[in-house]
Amino acid sequence: MNERSSRSHTIFRIILESKDANQKDGPVHISYLNSMDLAGSERVSLTKAAGEHLKEGANINKSLSVLGNVIRQLSEGKEFISYRDSKLTRLLSQALGSNAKSLIIGNVT
Repeated sequence: MNERSSRSHTIFRIILESKDANQKDGPVHISYLNSMDLAGSERVSLTKAAGEHLKEGANINKSLSVLGNVIRQLSEGKEFISYRDSKLTRLLSQALGSNAKSLIIGNVT
């Protein structure tokens, strides 16, 4: 296990509200920009985690697995998307579904 790892996901969200200045009662357009740093998945056999670290690792792995499931469900056009299965996917539901445009950049070290 990386001793300097925060062992958590970080999400920085910017919410931008815009409106046409020429239309007093016109619609307000809302945009979200999410920048995320997701914790890496961990193998218990390699980290030898126990106690609280084991619990944290299990939660990290679960949230990453659920995120993968949600992305798969969206790509397959499923009617039901399991956003509620983790806090991470609940937070990202607007960014992943509907008419959202998402870009995922992965970094493997």
